[in-house]
Amino acid sequence: MTDWVIAGVDLKKAAKLFATKFACGSSVTKNPQGLDEIVVQGDVSGDIVEMIEDQVGLLKGVPADNVVEVEEKKKKGDN
Repeated sequence: MTDWVIAGVDLKKAAKLFATKFACGSSVTKNPQGLDEIVVQGDVSGDIVEMIEDQVGLLKGVPADNVVEVEEKKKKGDN
C-alpha cells in the first residue's frame, strides 16, 4: 500500500492499526522505487481494502483507487 501520505495518513499508525486489528505482522518499508509502503503479513488484504472503502478511523480520506494488492510469491525452497 503506497501513496497514503497524500491522504494525510501516518503510515506507522496505519501499520500498527492493521497489526492490532488482524494480529499479524505489519510494518512500513521502502519499495524498490524508494517510496514508503505498508507491508502486512497474512491473508488480510481483502479486509484492509474493506476498511479503506468504509473509511474506518485514521483511514478516512484514503482513496480506494490508490490501493494495490500485491501478493508476494514464496521463494524457491520455502514451505
